[in-house]
Amino acid sequence: MRIAITGIGIVSPLGVGQAENLTHFLNKTSCVGAAQFLNTCHKEWPVGEVPMTNEELKSKLSLEVSQVISRTSLLGTLAAKEAIVDAGLNENDLNEIVFISGTTVGGMDVTEDYIKDWTNTDYKAIDIIKQHSAGYSSEFISNYLKIKKYSTISTACSSALNAIVLGANLIRMGKTKRVLVGGTEALSKFHLNGFAALGILSQQVCRPFQEDRDGINLAEGAGYLVLETEDMARNRGSKNYGYLAGYANCCDAFHATASSPEGNGAYEAMASALAMAGVEPQMVDYINAHGTGTQNNDSSEANAIARLFPNGVSYESTKNLTGHTTSASGAIETIFSLMKMREEHLSCVMDNAFGFGGNDSSVVLTKSPIELPSVETCDNFEKIEINIEGEVDYKPYIPVMQARRMTPQMRRLMVAVKQALSQANIEKPDAIIVGTNWGGMVPSMSLLNQLVEQGENGLSPAQFTQSTHNSMAGTLAINLGVKGYNCTFSNGCLSYSDAYADAVCQLSVGTAKSVLVCEFDEEIEPWQTFLLQANIPAKNRAKATVLKIK
Repeated sequence: MRIAITGIGIVSPLGVGQAENLTHFLNKTSCVGAAQFLNTCHKEWPVGEVPMTNEELKSKLSLEVSQVISRTSLLGTLAAKEAIVDAGLNENDLNEIVFISGTTVGGMDVTEDYIKDWTNTDYKAIDIIKQHSAGYSSEFISNYLKIKKYSTISTACSSALNAIVLGANLIRMGKTKRVLVGGTEALSKFHLNGFAALGILSQQVCRPFQEDRDGINLAEGAGYLVLETEDMARNRGSKNYGYLAGYANCCDAFHATASSPEGNGAYEAMASALAMAGVEPQMVDYINAHGTGTQNNDSSEANAIARLFPNGVSYESTKNLTGHTTSASGAIETIFSLMKMREEHLSCVMDNAFGFGGNDSSVVLTKSPIELPSVETCDNFEKIEINIEGEVDYKPYIPVMQARRMTPQMRRLMVAVKQALSQANIEKPDAIIVGTNWGGMVPSMSLLNQLVEQGENGLSPAQFTQSTHNSMAGTLAINLGVKGYNCTFSNGCLSYSDAYADAVCQLSVGTAKSVLVCEFDEEIEPWQTFLLQANIPAKNRAKATVLKIK
């Protein structure tokens, strides 16, 4: 089986659409500067903004200008629409396509604008509140494009690349013949001040891999790609940007935000992607590196590249041009890699994307087709499941000092995990997959309330890290020492079922022989009141399921 790339759509600080992005990319034009659209007091930190207002984005999409729509949804819709048009797909084609989108911030910009109203007991704008969910943007884009099947991955800065990984696996398993995959992310005050709390924002245009580098520039954007079987693409006479030849995801399992000095996770992701493609390191012409511009990331990634490519390889980061588009970066930079391959007549390129919790992913793209093995769905596995609601005695399972650094929800989930693994007679699984609708609501709401009450000053770095949807999966990987596949789904009420389906996928493609699948959500006022009005479940609950090959 061969997977062709037949359509691309991109919205970034370099411009809206392929043409503007290609021009600035080839000319190496940096579009990072002081914030113009984000309502922040921090003008000292350069950012990368898509050069259109929300009103202009709505008009371009023929949407009602007065309608409240998150910028994440708008950017994603514009890029996804371009990819669909570029691939030459019609409405009938979209009936069978699977849409997989990556995002972490989701509708946080809308939440920030309206959170003050939530203390009013008469406030009932459920449609606005629902946009906070990471999965809402995927739902919005799907509805706009009339796509029936969609899912949302939220693994911080590797989200979009993991969407590509999942889409490719679905094609190989015969679940679909075509996918629309990528990611979208908009800037927000929560986003900006959270990274500031980690002390890794630069006051200059970022300088990845340079000795004087001192941090990142946050940015926004969206990128999507249409992947389909080569046979389907050939039969309809589609254009072809190249082939997805190999891909991999693994976990560094080292630290909540930092990478291991040796770059172990990055090394394994790149090596595994090359192995799938049957490509030797010396055959790679170019790597679009993750390269955020921090001391830790760049040295870690450079060490991993040096280990895997002892004879050297051409690599760069394009984040000095766009800034770090976080969850969208994997798709945007994959598109840049395809542009590089086409414009410079390269044969094989690689793209890297690394996220919080050590979530590391790599893809290999080739000009010539690479045969990937088809796989059948695995059904020869055992299932052990533990459910916990409400308060839990964690002391028999978690050391007290370790527990103090965890939220109540994290402790609840850890107990469920320990019990499930014990019953399955497994010390640690090969892979970890989590499903959550709202993510870490306790730290998120705490930080949002602080932004409202105290302004943009001194957010807690620990709470910011714990607010990301994949913090649970990363924490589990670190605590259990699991360095295999790691993914988090945030797709409304389908979050756990998506995670479970991906677990079966990992067993089927041979990535793992045992998978830990988790679900968590937590209720918090005033959030719970609004959710009940909309019939959206939210409880202090945790589920841990172990699937293992018989």
